[in-house]
Amino acid sequence: MDPSGAMNYNQGDVTLSAPGLHQTKVYHIWAMGVGAVIAGDFFGWQSSLVGGFLGACISLGLVTVLYLLLSLCIAELASFKPDAGGPYTYVSALLGPNLGFLSGLCEALKVITVGGVGIYAIGSYMVQITDTDPSWQPLWWLAFVLFFTLVNVVGLKFSFHVELAITLISVTVLVVFYLGAIPKFNFDKWVLGNCDSDDLSGNSSACPQRWLYPNGLDGLSAGVSFALWFYLGIEEIPMVVGEGSDDSKKVVVGILSAMATLTVLSGCTLLFSCAIEPGAYAISTDNSPLLTGYRTIVNHGNWFEYFSWVIVVGFVASCMSFLLCAGRLLFAMSRDGLLPAPLSRLLPKADTPYIALITSSVLSYAITALLYCITGGDDQVGSALINMALFGALVSYFLQCASHIKLVMKYPNRTCYKSPFGIPGTVVCLFLCLLSYACIIKEGLKSLIFLYSLIGAILCVLLGMAYHFVKLNVQKRRVENYDSLN
Repeated sequence: MDPSGAMNYNQGDVTLSAPGLHQTKVYHIWAMGVGAVIAGDFFGWQSSLVGGFLGACISLGLVTVLYLLLSLCIAELASFKPDAGGPYTYVSALLGPNLGFLSGLCEALKVITVGGVGIYAIGSYMVQITDTDPSWQPLWWLAFVLFFTLVNVVGLKFSFHVELAITLISVTVLVVFYLGAIPKFNFDKWVLGNCDSDDLSGNSSACPQRWLYPNGLDGLSAGVSFALWFYLGIEEIPMVVGEGSDDSKKVVVGILSAMATLTVLSGCTLLFSCAIEPGAYAISTDNSPLLTGYRTIVNHGNWFEYFSWVIVVGFVASCMSFLLCAGRLLFAMSRDGLLPAPLSRLLPKADTPYIALITSSVLSYAITALLYCITGGDDQVGSALINMALFGALVSYFLQCASHIKLVMKYPNRTCYKSPFGIPGTVVCLFLCLLSYACIIKEGLKSLIFLYSLIGAILCVLLGMAYHFVKLNVQKRRVENYDSLN
């Protein structure tokens, strides 16, 4: 490590750097950040309405502050040391290699399982819009995983262009929905449940149930974990940049612009989805809220069928981003000798870590398929994957926040980008992480699938750490034997 805290990676006489150095533009980084998260505006968020519209707004406000502060921390850390390893690199440099490996392990658990969530969602969605048997889901997963892997392996620049195009389409799909919802907007009716005589016309069922704040604090706490899906993944942006001062400037602008975009999208999605037919209460239990929203604003059957296919693009954008980040994280950890060496091999000419990318895709598919078989193919597959992802994410967030505090204290004269909120902002972020985790555990303890998924996530982390310490012990013995011979 150099005096600034930056880490130099060498294996033998060969210096290995992150693939894709200087290939990124700010709009590519923006697209990766927005694309990784945008599926959260398509599905998942609606369960935050268990606390009513007001409860969902409060939950969204809390997680928006959490991710804004986290994004500023990450922007400073990425400016200090841009690298494909992302959180793993920062924590290793500032808190030591053991906590760095733990951070990398939890981050890998998160990106791989979120990739699995995307794969599962795509399969479920394709079954609905193609009217095929649910048993076809694993085949849909396989087809899309092969597509994502191929795009990511072909080359980083190609991945960026594909992700940019898909992200722009996804944002357009949401904006068209918002504009189409304006003429049908009726907050008083669809959220507050206030109907006039024309609405009722002798049919009491025509008036929707009032769904402003029905379950108090209990409903609010139950919705927090689902509100996280509006932003989960924004922190992956540093993994798509290379090393160098130019990239550190790009990643700061990319993170902050992506966060601003997602803040606007999340607010509009919540408002317009709830204030049109069928209303906030119905949307709270709808498995495809955006599709339902389009059904309301698009009356023509052919147009609705067209939009059904286009909506899949949002899931594709998020899933492809997470699998790319997972591959680059595995590459970075392998490059530093913490994971098997083959994971750091680069594809000639394309300069992509093809083995790491293939491995991340295989793991996402395998975990999803395993849970599908264990649960008999019911809807709990997505819940189990989400719980595992949130466990890994929040542990990683804690370590990143701690790294930021260490950075500010150890290098007061650093010249990189500085978070305007400093240590106080990071402390607030840590508190919100703890609050979110408490809400997740409170609700999760009511479900066996949560307990099983939490145990599974903990076992994955424990096995990973055992591998790490065993490998360190073996390396130490080799060094001791070498020294004794000389």
